[in-house]
Amino acid sequence: MHRVYVWMVKHEAQKQVHALCPRSRLIRYSWDYSVLCDQVQFTKCVARKYTETSHISNRYIAHMHTRIILILLFLLPLAGCPQMLIKQIEDLKPPIGYTPIYQTSEKSVDSILKSLPFSTQNAQAIDSILRSLENRATLQDSVYTLPNSVITSSIIGIHEASYPDSIHVKLSIKDEKGFFVKGLAGPSGRKIVNGKDSIWRFLMDSCGANSRQSPIRTFMIREINEDARKPLAISMVLDHSPSMGEMRARKLQEAVRTTMDMLTDDDAISVIKFTAIIHREIPLTSDYQSYTSQLKIDGLRGESAIPIRVTFNADSIVEQGYGGGTAIYDGALAGIEELKKTSNPRKVMIVFSDGGDNSSDATLDSVIRIARAAQVNIHTIAYGITEEEPLRALAELTGGKMYRIYSSKEFPFVLADIVKSMKNHYLLSYAPPISADIHHVHGIISPRSDIASAFRGTYDKTILHSWDAEGTVHMVQIEFEKGSSAIPESAKNILHDVYYALQSSPLLSLEIRGHTDDIGKEEDNAQLSLSRAQSVAGALIAKGIKQSRLIITGKGESMPLVPNDSEESRKKNRRTEFIIRNK
Repeated sequence: MHRVYVWMVKHEAQKQVHALCPRSRLIRYSWDYSVLCDQVQFTKCVARKYTETSHISNRYIAHMHTRIILILLFLLPLAGCPQMLIKQIEDLKPPIGYTPIYQTSEKSVDSILKSLPFSTQNAQAIDSILRSLENRATLQDSVYTLPNSVITSSIIGIHEASYPDSIHVKLSIKDEKGFFVKGLAGPSGRKIVNGKDSIWRFLMDSCGANSRQSPIRTFMIREINEDARKPLAISMVLDHSPSMGEMRARKLQEAVRTTMDMLTDDDAISVIKFTAIIHREIPLTSDYQSYTSQLKIDGLRGESAIPIRVTFNADSIVEQGYGGGTAIYDGALAGIEELKKTSNPRKVMIVFSDGGDNSSDATLDSVIRIARAAQVNIHTIAYGITEEEPLRALAELTGGKMYRIYSSKEFPFVLADIVKSMKNHYLLSYAPPISADIHHVHGIISPRSDIASAFRGTYDKTILHSWDAEGTVHMVQIEFEKGSSAIPESAKNILHDVYYALQSSPLLSLEIRGHTDDIGKEEDNAQLSLSRAQSVAGALIAKGIKQSRLIITGKGESMPLVPNDSEESRKKNRRTEFIIRNK
């Protein structure tokens, strides 16, 4: 009897192979050896060893091992696959009209405007748009018709932790050469707008579910500059997967080193590099000598971009370099953990990646949830052939911004832009309309009647969220009358909010759990609680929610919210509540 080692690529290995190519396909050979390779890339196989009992000769086993080694030698030239991917990224063309403007220095609005000739045609077009907006036409239709402007404005973060009392919108306003435009908040750097303003011409906070467009008449503008800003705590989370390539990885590291020189003595920074493995290179520190000396500018450590592991009889060649795989979400969680070490309230994380996540234990939702709880604003940089939507969600749902870049030449500029935007920006604050919806912020600034720029962004105040953890109980309750399962009129708005939240997060399923007070028989209360949950589910189904997304349960009197010691307390216990399920 002889032992034959059968090599099989399991699901976990496939995820690691997916590091360099999301579209890789599995090619199986008749001798039970599997490799993953496609036209884009080739990477290691992580094999799991199984044993079988057979009457195969030692000669056959030796022949099989020899054949596998020959196959590997034949496939190694195909290591051009990652190089092909690297070349594809280098040759990637930006979309037509792509003209990124990165913040360089600063300049007063007066000095910018005095060199620009006045355009009567532009002034008439802008005036027409603004009059339409004042007459409740939608900004969505009008924003794109604004004449080309030498000044651009964009939202770099929306902070809604103080909702419903206030919303704080960070604005970056630059001219066509990247100069931050100073002076738009008046000589004192602080302006309260009440009604019409000659520069801050329009602001709206609209709520999608209720089709409400709420012009904001009163708001405050503050100009934040280097002297007035508070210290920053920054965590840089950087993709070092093989698809980055030696040259680009080194350029990214050099860009980080350049950015370090922009920090002040009070700022702190940490650096985390990730593949499938998380490399905590620089713990959070404000010591300039410490973090500049710890940063390794080593590309992919000078090793091959294709980590390979070959294992025979428990002998192994261990992967070299930073490793394979792309664990964006695990890297982000490591960055958040570093930022939790500081009491500094201004926590910013920069996540850079050139591909999709394929190796994390964490999920996108868990990173968003933990970042929001820790009040970490995440800015993401999507480079090359990458998955934009997860990076956009990661940024926008944590109060940050996603930057889309196409060239390694942009590395130092995009990192500098993020840091400089934290140093120089406008902070727009207002009291928002109260609505459990996704809110859309729209605005127009016009430093002169012939020059205008629009900005917009969103923030989510729905009562259920895609990032909520499985089992999260939402205490938005529908309270019932004694012995009744009829939905009270007062609950109509709650049902609408739940419906809109489910529409906004189509992957969510919901448990609707009914409860009663302690009056009556236990078995009757069990049935009554189930009927209450069925009533709520029926109302949501009638609005268009699929029945398959709803789980109906009744707990009777077994789970009181408060002791049943008064009529007021019993009323609180006659309820239904909502629990996140089956994400």
